[in-house]
Amino acid sequence: MTDRSLSRWADHLRGRLPIALGVALLGAAARLSTPAPPARTTDAIAAMLGEAIGGTVSPDDFVWEERGGFLADALLGRRVLFLGVAQAADGAAQAADGAAQAADGAAQAADGAAQAADGAAQAADGAAQAADGAAKAADAARAPDGRGAADLYRARVRLTRSGRPVSLGGVHNLTETPLGDDRDLVARGRLVAVTTSAFGVVQGITLLDLGGDAGARPLGERLRAAIDGWLETGSVDGASRTEISFDDPPASARLDLADGALVMALGPEAVPAALSAGTGELETGGRDPFGARAHRVPRRVPSFAELAGVSAGRLLGPGAAATVERIARAVDRAGSGLREPAAAYVTHGAASPEPAPEGWPSLWPPPPVPPAVDPPLPGEGAWTLVAPSLPRVLPGIEGDPQRPASPFAATTVRPDPERQDVRVHLLAIDTRHVKFTLQAGFEEPLPTVGPRGTGKLPDAATLRGAIGLGVPPRDPGGARHAGAEALGMVVGGRPLVPPRDGAATLGVDASGRAYFGAWPSEGDLQRVPWALWQRPAGAGALSGGGPRRFPWALWQGPSLFEAGSSAAAPHPALALAPTSSAPGEPTLSPGDGDDLVVERAALCVTDRGFVVHAWGSALDAAALRAALARAGCVAGVSLGKAPGPLGVAFLSAQQDGGVATERLDPAMSIAPPAHVTAASPGPFLYFESRSTDGPPPPDLTLPGERVGWAPDGGAQPPPAWSPAVYAATSAHLGAQVRVHAFAPDRFLFRLRAGSREISPRGAPKLAAEVSADERQRVLAAIGVGTGRRRGPRGLAVGGTVGLRFRREGGLLLVRGGRVEIRPAGAVEIAPDMDATELPLTADDGRLRPEAREIGTMRRRGAACVLDDGTLLVATTTFDSDEATTEALLDLGCARVVALDRGAHRNAFVHRASGDPALEQSYGETALFAVGLPMPGRARRLVRDAAP
Repeated sequence: MTDRSLSRWADHLRGRLPIALGVALLGAAARLSTPAPPARTTDAIAAMLGEAIGGTVSPDDFVWEERGGFLADALLGRRVLFLGVAQAADGAAQAADGAAQAADGAAQAADGAAQAADGAAQAADGAAQAADGAAKAADAARAPDGRGAADLYRARVRLTRSGRPVSLGGVHNLTETPLGDDRDLVARGRLVAVTTSAFGVVQGITLLDLGGDAGARPLGERLRAAIDGWLETGSVDGASRTEISFDDPPASARLDLADGALVMALGPEAVPAALSAGTGELETGGRDPFGARAHRVPRRVPSFAELAGVSAGRLLGPGAAATVERIARAVDRAGSGLREPAAAYVTHGAASPEPAPEGWPSLWPPPPVPPAVDPPLPGEGAWTLVAPSLPRVLPGIEGDPQRPASPFAATTVRPDPERQDVRVHLLAIDTRHVKFTLQAGFEEPLPTVGPRGTGKLPDAATLRGAIGLGVPPRDPGGARHAGAEALGMVVGGRPLVPPRDGAATLGVDASGRAYFGAWPSEGDLQRVPWALWQRPAGAGALSGGGPRRFPWALWQGPSLFEAGSSAAAPHPALALAPTSSAPGEPTLSPGDGDDLVVERAALCVTDRGFVVHAWGSALDAAALRAALARAGCVAGVSLGKAPGPLGVAFLSAQQDGGVATERLDPAMSIAPPAHVTAASPGPFLYFESRSTDGPPPPDLTLPGERVGWAPDGGAQPPPAWSPAVYAATSAHLGAQVRVHAFAPDRFLFRLRAGSREISPRGAPKLAAEVSADERQRVLAAIGVGTGRRRGPRGLAVGGTVGLRFRREGGLLLVRGGRVEIRPAGAVEIAPDMDATELPLTADDGRLRPEAREIGTMRRRGAACVLDDGTLLVATTTFDSDEATTEALLDLGCARVVALDRGAHRNAFVHRASGDPALEQSYGETALFAVGLPMPGRARRLVRDAAP
């Protein structure tokens, strides 16, 4: 190099030396102004990790992953796994404490100042309410033992050569269970496991393989999977997830990792179990008291549009994410016209009324939907029986004239006279033949307390179709509502997201019956139907021994529909008690985006107990509400709006394991799984046949494993394929006891005074017969005897008290046509109530001394009501009421009354067309069973509280 060239370089550097010195000085100042790196201690590292999540981390709750080498640790950082408690829980607790202090101060002010007592008391009440609300928020975000609910996090920590932490970044929440407390962190190699506890029990156990899913994928999928893995875990490998859930959750669990397996000790007795990380198989050694089930969560590869929305939200903010989502939605709509049209259903012609005996109404199909636009379109509002074109027939239909050709009927209605182009497609489902199953997806809803849903299809042999359920909207950055703001979902008694008070709720019990309404508050849960809390035979307790129990299954939607006072009178079995009040007009509770004209869907129960699905490709909330009201709905739930997958699809399993899909309308966005072994990322409400080889099971409780229940020989209310009265005989104390079971919702019961019933001078005359319009439908008469001359037991018919109530023994009460057995004096007689006092022979499941009182050998009777409303009546010839009472106690009755008003008359159960048959009139006071045609099985969620 020449001297001239060196001189040129020297001049160049000399001119820029001040700039270089300035940059160096700024860098040194910036470095000196930053806090010193934490010390090389576990307490300092835990504090550093807690600061990164805005919360706290215990020194015992973090573990280092394997080293990546000095350069990798220094430049990129070494990965660390830790359990951290976010600051939200502490903030809620502080708010609760502050509000409580405010309440105490206000109360003291009320005590100290007489003139300001009223105002201070009001202030105290308001502060106390605020304290309660804040305390609930704190409890929702806290673990049962009072510490914050921790999540499992992953981060990178840059280290010096000596191992001192320099900086931290790349924090990712791997479990994200806001109401579940992650504990017992163990890690070995690329495996990591934690337990998740909530409500006093272990809700689940999660095993993560941080090496990701090694399955073969095309290049495009591998690229998207790498981006998704980086966004979720901070690594392009992502993480595969295997979760263990429990039918009966244990109170505790201890974990260890050894030889590629997760080893567990469950419960106080340390019941052993092991989960293979390679195969996902769970080994319990034949002893499984907790009903443990392992589920390997599928890893769905999101589309570039989904990845773009999440990435834009995290990197550029909510506004950019919303723009990306709108563009993606527009592209999807533009491309939908290029897709192959989906298969649609086929019709069976106009729906004619289901045959019924003379004098009995026909309930299926529903009545025509009255048109809102005049003149109506051809066929508008008229139901057409539909079924999938697949070779799938509902069992037991052919050859029975009282069974419909299809349990599905469809129609179209225009609900808005001002917008005649708006159309709503309605599908009515005959719930007498169809049951429902709720299933959560493996991605949605994201659980707040434990393992995710499986997304698996129900039994392929009974599967008929699927209904799309919307998913709660997330923030543009991907965040979701948690705690008290999250909409609930419970599957199989296991809460993914606990129910939110007041939210629009679709409930499903273990028998597949659907319920619709607003979820009540914690103090009013006794009004939720009994069946919704029950589990199938052989299953464990719902609460798993914890302090809180959950229903069998429910899903909560964005808004609730309730019928107005102008709605049609419901089927008598579905009518609410007279104390209920309905809103003046049909309402759909407000929701976000009600004015948007997009794809929407809703599900409701009609006044006949059937379920109706309403869907439209371009609706606002008002049009959907109007369609539900015209369809005869009494309560319903909005299933959401676009972009969630909505609609109805008929499904049928094929011999090769595939699932054929036929949408009710080709434009529906629903996309159910394509194979019986596949899993769905989102939630679905599946509907199935209630039977595969004959009529559906009886819709009543028939208890007793060795009791030979069979339809008795008398007349049955229609339809004939579903008997409502069963009978069985069992031996007790050497006597043959005959027990009759009367199905709930199939009868209206009326108590009428017999001609021999005493009537004191001046007492009002009591009705002795049922009304003329009900007389021809009386199918049974159950004798309760007559009162004795001296000290007769109380009797009231239609709210009129003919004999004064002594408030002794038991009370057979008829309210709204339903029978209840209560202690005497527990209920005030109201208008339209029938009631008689009777001897109480068993209470709280135990025999009372009255049952053993010896008397004359005669025909005796006893009665009880099971939890589902089934009325059991036992009769035998004996010298006491002990045999009949024991027979009913053995069948699960808790409270039993003897059918003897005091005069010791022979008990009887007379049946229409039976032996013995009904009589023209009765000298004894009798309980008459007026038959009802079988309604649909769907119901309102909340029943009226007993006064």
